[in-house]
Order: sequence, then C-alpha cells, then structure tokens
Amino acid sequence: MKTGVPIIEIDASAGFCSGVNRAIKIIADSLEDGKPLFCLGDVVHNEAELQRLEKNGARFIDHSQLSETASRVFIRAHGEPPETYNKLTGLGTEVIDATCPVVLRLQQKIRIAAEKCLHEGRGKVVIFGKPGHPEVIGLLGQAPGKITLISTTEQARELEISGPVYLFAQTTASEDIYKEVADIITRKAILSGTEPSDVAVTSSICRQMSQRAPAIREFAAKHDVVIFVSGSASSNGKYLSGIAKEVNPHTYVVSGVNEIGDWFGDAASVGISGATSTPQWLMQAVATHIENLFTK
Repeated sequence: MKTGVPIIEIDASAGFCSGVNRAIKIIADSLEDGKPLFCLGDVVHNEAELQRLEKNGARFIDHSQLSETASRVFIRAHGEPPETYNKLTGLGTEVIDATCPVVLRLQQKIRIAAEKCLHEGRGKVVIFGKPGHPEVIGLLGQAPGKITLISTTEQARELEISGPVYLFAQTTASEDIYKEVADIITRKAILSGTEPSDVAVTSSICRQMSQRAPAIREFAAKHDVVIFVSGSASSNGKYLSGIAKEVNPHTYVVSGVNEIGDWFGDAASVGISGATSTPQWLMQAVATHIENLFTK
C-alpha cells in the first residue's frame, strides 16, 4: 500500500461533447422499447463505451451489412452522406438520425458552396480534414467528386488555385493548423489573381472542440501526473493527449484501468482527462482505481 494520497482531479472540460451526449441519449431512449437497434458504425471511438452500449442492446454494423434485416438504423453524430439515406429509404428502413447539429450545418454549407461552383462554372470547394474519418466521408458526399480534401499544410501549398475558393474544416480539426492552412490558401489565391473577396474561409471547427486545446494545456500544467483516457481509434484523443504531453511529459494515455502503471511516485496531484469520445463513468473509474492504489 502506498501512503500519502495525492489530490485526484477529473478535468471538468473533458468527456463527451454535446453532440455525442445527444447521440448516446437518443440510443438509450430508442432501446427502451426492446426493438433491435442497428448502429451504423461506431457511435464513439471508445471501446469501453461501445461494449456498454452492446450490453444494453445496441448492435453495430457497417455499410456492407445494411439490408432489410436491419429494420431500424441509427445514424451517429458524425453524420452520413446523402447516398446512405437514399439506400436506407430504398430498403424501407426506419432511420433514427443523431447527426450532430454542428455537422448538419456544415454539410449544408458545403453543399451550397458546391452548387454555387457548379452553377457559375468556376471555383473550388476545399475541406481540411482526416481522410477516411466518418465525418469527412459525410462531408465529401455532399458533392461527390467535386470537393478537394487536404489534410496537411504541405497539401495546401501544393493546391492549384484559380478562381474563387470555399474553405471548410472538419469540426474536430486542429484550430491552429486550420488557421495556417487558411493563410496558405488565401495567399496562394491572391497571388494567382483571385480577388480577396472570392476567398471564403468558414470557421467550421466546433466551438467546444476549439476550447478543449487551451483547457487541456492549463489542466496538464497544474498536475504532477496526467492520465489521459481515450479509445485507441480516437483522433481527438490523439490530438489532445499530444498537447498534454507537450505541457507535461508525465502524461500517460490509457483506455481503461487495466493499463494504469506505477507512474505516481511522490506525485502530490494527479489529473484525469479524456477525449470528446471518453465517457464520464470511465474517467471516474480511473480516478477510483488510482485512489485505491494509495488506500488499499
């Protein structure tokens, strides 16, 4: 038994964003009638939460498993391209749509920009985001083949620009990198002869997401040790935990209590944080486990 229990604090800014909270509640409400609920893709990038939802009756499928047998399909907060809805309509499937309202508004803006480019016969719609991410797939699907996806500043520098540019970002993208990408594309457009007024940069990063980076910096700096709880597939978790590690080298990333090591030494304070896909109950379980290390 270790002695001298450190102060253990759970980051108040960590855990589910409002879009994920809304989606989880919709699942819970939908499962109350006992009917099968087929979730299209992982609702969150957190293995422990997915296991909890499965125990409660949710069934997770991918696009290849869509058929008449999946009579009731849940659309997660990331959203889906229009072709998915068309397929579900053709199958006669009941759709429970939990697409985040922030994502829905972004989809609409991208669709309008693409239609404007098509109508005027010029212009380019550019999205800054992660290739293959479910939200990005939904965004690209608003105008298939007519949107350019970039994921790095290098790709922004290589982008060919002539005429109007409409720039958007995945809602969970890094705000700092997006600003750099926007500056690069704006300069390239002006140098190519495009009028500054024809460069439209949309601030599409979720406000809750943009506030997480400065919050985790402040939180990591005030603790001796930081435990960051995140699913292995969470892009947001990798981004935020990376920031925590920059501020505090004694930051450790775990997916659950079983991965916690002997990292605490004489730490006077331990901070527990997590990704936007990390449930509150899991961070609390980690906090309880660490406390027990010192009291049992």
